[in-house]
Amino acid sequence: MNLDIVHVQTSDEVNLAGAMFSASKNNSAFLFFHGDGGNFYSPLYLNMGKFLSSHGITFLSANRRGHDIMSNTGNANISGGYAFESIKDFPLDFDVWINFLLKNGYKSIVLGGHSGGAVRVTYAQSKVTHPNVKALIPISPGEYNHKELYRLHGDLFHEAFAFAEQAIVEGNPHELLSPGIPWGSTWTAQAFVDCFNQDDRYKVSEHALASEIPTMFVFGARETTTGDSEELPVCGLACHAIHSHIENGADNLSLQIIDDANHRYVGKEDNLYIQVLNFINET
Repeated sequence: MNLDIVHVQTSDEVNLAGAMFSASKNNSAFLFFHGDGGNFYSPLYLNMGKFLSSHGITFLSANRRGHDIMSNTGNANISGGYAFESIKDFPLDFDVWINFLLKNGYKSIVLGGHSGGAVRVTYAQSKVTHPNVKALIPISPGEYNHKELYRLHGDLFHEAFAFAEQAIVEGNPHELLSPGIPWGSTWTAQAFVDCFNQDDRYKVSEHALASEIPTMFVFGARETTTGDSEELPVCGLACHAIHSHIENGADNLSLQIIDDANHRYVGKEDNLYIQVLNFINET
């Protein structure tokens, strides 16, 4: 295993870093993006890199501009971190990492991500449809469905969304809020309204249908089980929607549930890695 810390700059001059586990001289690689508020060096992702590279698969764990909650992009005109991130900008991050791999001789790319990273890779592939991306592995994405979030969280969601909308109207789009739902994080008003907009612009189950490449969705059983102490309702919504698509004939989609796993796959990491390895080898 060869591990290198690598750096790129997007077309709008945002600096990004990643960890590349080079496994062999073949021309394929797995490009992977972290979850919301996270970064490329989470143990879950680095250990995935170690595991996959030991089985002959080159793995690149890559930062997106929304790494950590707040971060320095290297561009004074662009605020970094998840609090400021808009999913619509992710294709710029996706594109620069794809080009990095192409320049380094990797012509066949599997694209993946965890949590919010899974939402973003599904969205980007539906919008860009990069010909070198041969398969997609979204792990534990949430379903960004405005009406369903209101149904699940009631007044808590309604009040948070109304607060964010009002902050924008009053000229304070960067006012911060931490409502505790749909999960515990911090957003600017602008980012919150963009992410959970009434038009469902980032609805992962719909973007999944736009891509014709083989796509394996993975969820933990505990995050998708109603009433479980580890339940994450947005993941349950996404899992149910993907299952419905498969039942209705979306034959490029598949679904794997990891028994007894939560959103972070604590204690079930190897089960996750084996599912990923098997899918890549079979694709």
